[in-house]
Amino acid sequence: MSVRKREWPVALALLPVFLIILGPFFWLLMSSLKTEAEIGQANPFALPAQLMWQNYADAWQIGGFGELITNSLMNLAGVVALTLITCAPAGYALAKIRFPGREWMFYAIIFGLTIPVQAIVIPLYQVLFNLGLINSLVGITLAQVSNGIPFGIFLMRSFFIGVPDELVEAAKMDGANHFQILLKVMLPLSTPALQALVIISALSTWNDFFLPLIVLISPDVQTLPLGLVRFASTYASQFRLVFSGTVITFLPIILLYLITQRRFTEGLTQGALKG
Repeated sequence: MSVRKREWPVALALLPVFLIILGPFFWLLMSSLKTEAEIGQANPFALPAQLMWQNYADAWQIGGFGELITNSLMNLAGVVALTLITCAPAGYALAKIRFPGREWMFYAIIFGLTIPVQAIVIPLYQVLFNLGLINSLVGITLAQVSNGIPFGIFLMRSFFIGVPDELVEAAKMDGANHFQILLKVMLPLSTPALQALVIISALSTWNDFFLPLIVLISPDVQTLPLGLVRFASTYASQFRLVFSGTVITFLPIILLYLITQRRFTEGLTQGALKG
């Protein structure tokens, strides 16, 4: 029996799971292209008689999704950049530089993975308030970066540990310092891990609702998840607008994941194997 034939039973067994997962997304997409009358029909799974692309234009204009997407992109870019700048050097230091208390420092950072953000939201809010960063994109960016640093350091350290020490020693013999070793040796080798960290940070930042709810107050600085909730509560009776706004919110990040899923998987796998 060929490998392809042996895979058919597995594919058939996973088909119901596939339908259960993608069914709600397909229903939402089809509903966003219907008229209000069609949405109210007895059969909610009926296909639209005509694709109402105008629903997206109306939702975009009424809900101000252009400004919301701009805020989310600025927030995402800041979080990803600061996460890379912070976690890559820290992961290298904890993996390749021997200094007193290194293991205890790593355990303290990993302990941060066990603390839910809800448990520290009050002191986090107080810190941001004292710094004057409440209701600002800078404030939410710093809050999300601090929340993602423990995992980012863990991922990068796991990858750097797998890099042979001989490469580091050879670079030192050539006169390179630790910054040069990180920049010219380690980072080029850690591209899969860096890509995985970028994707994880982007996904969590784009979909984050809790921290923006605490930090961002004014509609002009809110990100997409907050804007969608405000939009849905205002136009709760106009389902075509709510469905279209929902698709606008999650479609970009789904496309990002579909485009980068192979690199995402490779980065996590290599980091796990080397750790």
